[in-house]
Amino acid sequence: MVDTGSLVERVTGESESKAANDLRRVVVGGIVGAIAGGLGTLADSVVLYVAIRLDAFDPTQFGEMASLAGIGDPFLGTGDPLVGYLIFVGGGMTTWPFLFAALHQYLPGWRMAVSGVTFAAIGWSGFAIAFYSGETGIALVLFVVLTFLGQCLYGLVVGLAFEYAEPRIDIAFVGTTFQ
Repeated sequence: MVDTGSLVERVTGESESKAANDLRRVVVGGIVGAIAGGLGTLADSVVLYVAIRLDAFDPTQFGEMASLAGIGDPFLGTGDPLVGYLIFVGGGMTTWPFLFAALHQYLPGWRMAVSGVTFAAIGWSGFAIAFYSGETGIALVLFVVLTFLGQCLYGLVVGLAFEYAEPRIDIAFVGTTFQ
């Protein structure tokens, strides 16, 4: 019988060492993305806290997020704001950094930090619609300004974290490498 190679070689079409290296790069990239997203979410959360203290952001909107995810009081139809905030943090550490990593080279900006701000500014429109809770007057102005500032700060921090990590390790996200 002729040895046709390992299962990994037959399935992926590449050597085991190349497949293992690819897997390592994806895992390391995921860890970097989670750290970058966590730092960005922390920065955004500080601005959101200021907005909450100024009555320009209603934290119960996080409860709505939990309710949409099906995690809430089945009788009242409301979710726990803390659970919603944890979902918000989870998305800020996973979905958004990975999407940014895949799209950053197509966004305006000469550096990842600048394209991170562009990415977040685009995403702010969805954030503003999802988290608007009927603010009017000065509260509405503060809501718009502070949530936009928080989102842009998120993008800046994520971009800076990726910029910091890129020359230090070889990062790849499912075939897309940082240039």
